Amino acid sequence: MVDAVPFSGILYSKDKIDSYANVTAPPYDVIKTEQQEALYAKSPHNVVRLILGKIFPDDDENNNRYTRSAADFKVWLEAGVLAQDRKPGFYVYSQEYEFNGERVNRIGFFGRVKLEDFSRGNICPHEFTLAKAKQDRALLLRECRANFSPIFGLFSDPEGTVDIHLAKAAEKEPLATIATDGVVHKLWRLDDTEVIGAISDRLREKKVYIADGHHRYETALAYHKEHGENVKDSAHVMMFLTNLDSESLSIYPIHRQVKCPEPFNRDEFLNKLAEFFHIEELPQGVSADEMRDLLEKKGKDGIVFGVCCGKGDNRLLKLKDAKNILPHQSPDEPPELMELGVAQLHTLALRQILGVDTKKPEGQSQVAYTIKIDEAMRNVEAGLFDLAFFINPTPIGQVRSLAEKGIRLPQKATYFYPKLLSGLVINKFAE
Repeated sequence: MVDAVPFSGILYSKDKIDSYANVTAPPYDVIKTEQQEALYAKSPHNVVRLILGKIFPDDDENNNRYTRSAADFKVWLEAGVLAQDRKPGFYVYSQEYEFNGERVNRIGFFGRVKLEDFSRGNICPHEFTLAKAKQDRALLLRECRANFSPIFGLFSDPEGTVDIHLAKAAEKEPLATIATDGVVHKLWRLDDTEVIGAISDRLREKKVYIADGHHRYETALAYHKEHGENVKDSAHVMMFLTNLDSESLSIYPIHRQVKCPEPFNRDEFLNKLAEFFHIEELPQGVSADEMRDLLEKKGKDGIVFGVCCGKGDNRLLKLKDAKNILPHQSPDEPPELMELGVAQLHTLALRQILGVDTKKPEGQSQVAYTIKIDEAMRNVEAGLFDLAFFINPTPIGQVRSLAEKGIRLPQKATYFYPKLLSGLVINKFAE
């Protein structure tokens, strides 16, 4: 049973800002330094100052990015830049965008979901988390006692019962419309108690699968366990919930760029690959679009990977025999995990052949992630990385099946597109 409840959200006051586009931001973990600077320049009230403040050389325990976030948050509330709704409700959120040449409209809602351990089987994670990232979010939560960004959750509703309620609410004039990076974001307030009750009742029958925000969920749960007696309102966390059966979920593959721990020897690497994979050499200098098309075409017959070794040398890999993986699995990796291409890649190509274990801190520092094949190719050619691996998207059915069994995928196994904006609605713990 999932407990999804309405709340009195904190929103930007329209009369205090010039536009929502100037005060909202992508999730903190996709913001790079240049984008952080651009968001800072957009507005003195951009939410980036709360979710990903700048770091300065003289920062200390009493003055740092987290304490500054808390101070800004307090000042903005006092100045009326941010204002809390008097009546609790849900907040309907849609994202209109193009994916693979088709227009898509994903709709869901912001609500508060009661925190509980994954072991209960109602909230299902699908990826591993990293201690460093959780520590960062924990420091922010401790100082601000608020959720500035929603956790992205999925629920199964084949009948579309919840979607019907949300679509009706979206017939009204939106509170905010933001067009950015090819996506049109819209927000509505839903405060009809009867409709809210119907949605909450429907969610009680469901499981929620975390699509994005694993670190923030685990951080919120840990905070509540530690401070729940004094901060009782910390028992819930803000989530965006959407129907995984609505055919409006778009998943990009996340490609791997690798800097090897030992000097990279291409011939030795290819010889080791040949022990496990059929290797197809591609035409010299194959383009990113051609690589993407080949992956999609060849992937219809089974799991396939692309690899870029630099100097225009690109190849396709296909596993010879799935049984060859089992001896190289870690004891904590269930056999079902190896049905996934990303798991095969991490087990054989990264860990066994290259000696890169992304479950360890040193291994994490040797791999970078991108959804852009052309970017990865350029980085390898420029010598920033030794090689890059390209994969097909992880099917949502496999993510769901493994999550229900409590099996987590390697980090960065899925990229749900588009990302949710931060700053549309804020959930602040009651004093």
